[in-house]
Amino acid sequence: MVQKDNNDKTQKVKRSRTGGRTRPAGAEKAGAGKSAGQTVRPRRILDYRAHRRFPESSSPYRQLRLLLRGSMPLLRQKAGGLKYQIRSVFSKLAARLRERTPRHRLIQASVFLTAGVILAVYAAFQVLYTTATTLTFDGQELGTVASEEEAQAAVRQVESSISRVLGSSYTLEPDKVSYTTGLAFRSALVEESDLEAALSESLRVVEHGYVLTVDGQTLGATQTQGAFEGLLDQVSAEYRNENTVSIDFVEKVEIQECDLPVEDFTNLADVALLINSTKTGEVTYTVKKGDCWSVIAEDNNMTSRELLALNPGYDIDKLQIGDELLISNAVPYLTVRATQMEYYEEDIPYEIEYRDDDSMWEGDTRVISRGEYGKANTVAKVTYEGVTETEREIISQDIFLEPVTEIQARGTMERPSWAPTGSFRWPTSGTITSRYGSRKIFGGTSFHGGVDIANSYGTDIVAADGGTVIHAGWMGSFGYLVQIDHGNGYVTYYGHNSKILVSTGDKVYKGQHIAEMGSTGRSTGNHCHFEVRYNGERQNPLKYLP
Repeated sequence: MVQKDNNDKTQKVKRSRTGGRTRPAGAEKAGAGKSAGQTVRPRRILDYRAHRRFPESSSPYRQLRLLLRGSMPLLRQKAGGLKYQIRSVFSKLAARLRERTPRHRLIQASVFLTAGVILAVYAAFQVLYTTATTLTFDGQELGTVASEEEAQAAVRQVESSISRVLGSSYTLEPDKVSYTTGLAFRSALVEESDLEAALSESLRVVEHGYVLTVDGQTLGATQTQGAFEGLLDQVSAEYRNENTVSIDFVEKVEIQECDLPVEDFTNLADVALLINSTKTGEVTYTVKKGDCWSVIAEDNNMTSRELLALNPGYDIDKLQIGDELLISNAVPYLTVRATQMEYYEEDIPYEIEYRDDDSMWEGDTRVISRGEYGKANTVAKVTYEGVTETEREIISQDIFLEPVTEIQARGTMERPSWAPTGSFRWPTSGTITSRYGSRKIFGGTSFHGGVDIANSYGTDIVAADGGTVIHAGWMGSFGYLVQIDHGNGYVTYYGHNSKILVSTGDKVYKGQHIAEMGSTGRSTGNHCHFEVRYNGERQNPLKYLP
């Protein structure tokens, strides 16, 4: 039965070797049923080569890849064989070692261990110890360096540094210096510079410090870093505020770091006192128009007598514009220069508009309508040296009130020779024997309303300014007196004359000869009593005289 079944299956499928394809049984019969003109195409069954898609190709790349893939099994086989051979060699070597006697192995291990210990001890000795030299000064060990040459070099360097600072040769006492060479821990070695520092510290002849100089003059020295900077900050602190832009000193201030002899160092408190004191130096003032002796003295916190003591030989009643007066013989060591922003309300000056008036003399003016200052919020950068302002730069101005122009009448009529100029000259030459104010005379105290200018009998007396003579004659204690009305509220008096050369009502010009000096009236000698009155009130004549 089995064979029959197999035969039946064999009959059902017939294989064809053509092209490697299999054709099912009965295909011929199926083809027989077709018409004679039709071709019967057998069904393709893909073999494993077609399934793996490795068709024959003429591409070198694909051919190389096929070759390598085909060679891999052979290469793996060769590698396995080589691995086996290497393992066999090592196995035989191990077997031979195991065949040796235990005694031989023990000797070999002992030798190896002993050699290792010796090498370890030697290496440890080389790492921990070395030959070195220790420097000793005055019985005190200062440090250990690699060689005696290094120690000697450190000593020479310290001697050279001290000599340079002292300005003279300096050497250590030989009997106090010693060098000891031997084994020493490497960790105990120091650098040559460290040995120099230790020797310098032991000697304490020269120390490192800081020197303060002002304009090249040394004020002090200290070992404390930052001490002088702190002192300078204290000096400038009172000039510093929230609006300060910059602050420094007028003088050249330097802090130098250097080595100094120990005796050169100073107490910081003494340096602070010196910085805040003064030194010899001249402070002068140049006389300007309108200045007078007493005002200059007052502005500089002095009395007239103190100002005169600094300026002997000056006539305090005859200052000239441009004269230089000595204000002080001392100046501060440090003058702070501070620049700061200032915010303030400032007056804006008004302009003056002139209108000609032929009823007035040339040079005379009269206010028709007064001007008014404007107002502006101002921002300025101001520089002060001490308390004196040296520069003011206006940064911005915001005008919130415009100024009002002033209108003035200006005279165009020719001025006569006798017309007042508005200023006074000295009425005569001579020596001031009595000033304006209280004085003791004839056994009592009285008020002197002018100045007495003494000279010889008959000295010329002239008009202090142009005007009209309103009195020329005797007047009680004044003796022979001349009064001149200058037409601007001022009247001048010239008393005790020996002769009068003008009459009441005369027009006189400035500098005109009006009288001669004498001693008439209540007088103790030849002199001219000169008074200035404004709207009837006596004034100090020296305030008006150049």
